[in-house]
Amino acid sequence: MKALLLSLALLASAGADLKRAKDRYAFGAYADAAGAVREVLARHRDLTEAESVEAYRLLGLSEYQLGDRAAARAAFVTLLSIDPDYALDAFLVPPQIVEFFDRVKRDAEAELSPLREQRRQLKEQQRLAEEARRKLLAEEQLRTGPPTKVLRVQERVYLFNWLPFGAGQFQNGQTAKGTAIAAGEVVLGALNLGAILVHNQIAQDRGRWCKPSDVSNCSNPPITDSDRLLLQRIDIAKYVSAGLFWAVYAYGVIDAHVHFVPIVETEITPTQGGATLKLSWAF
Repeated sequence: MKALLLSLALLASAGADLKRAKDRYAFGAYADAAGAVREVLARHRDLTEAESVEAYRLLGLSEYQLGDRAAARAAFVTLLSIDPDYALDAFLVPPQIVEFFDRVKRDAEAELSPLREQRRQLKEQQRLAEEARRKLLAEEQLRTGPPTKVLRVQERVYLFNWLPFGAGQFQNGQTAKGTAIAAGEVVLGALNLGAILVHNQIAQDRGRWCKPSDVSNCSNPPITDSDRLLLQRIDIAKYVSAGLFWAVYAYGVIDAHVHFVPIVETEITPTQGGATLKLSWAF
């Protein structure tokens, strides 16, 4: 595992280093670009074919721009040894460099021809091997018949565990529990919202207010004593409904986490009339 991670890190580093070298070339820092490419080639011995081609392309372009035709030729020859059919893009590369590259390619044609034929044969062998593999698999499928079982893999979303209204339960296949949680949260949420609206309506209704001069039912103006008692009861309903709402929500979140499995595999047995569910397991 560590070796795999190290290899991935090296590949990513090689790509990033080539990107930096390409950026330096684009900004006209040809010496820096050439030095960066040489550092990549020295540090990364396992470059892919595409990365090697790009590295020697940048090196050849940079050396040509620096006036070192011999170094540019050596870089282009190395590039052609990797891909004998490579051609520079005339829309991106100055014409004089394209002409120089084509001249190097013509001069090395005698050596490149065997390489080109070898690459062609290798590609043909790979094509034939792929055809043989597909033929073998097709014949095996005809011999064994259709598959006796099919695995349906379902990946569940962890974020649903934190959503209200029983989203985590519905995802976990607990429909009845999810429905109960959703209904409870809807009722409690509606009760809380209704209590807030009624409280504000009563408290802000100036027609219900009393004056300090009123003898009865106005010990603490402007709210009458009876309305103040009513508002206290509404506050109790408001806070209790809010507390119960968050309690149900917390229960739903905890329960969803307890029963959450990231991947569910369902084994399905194909039949003439459709598919029959046979076995399910999760991990």
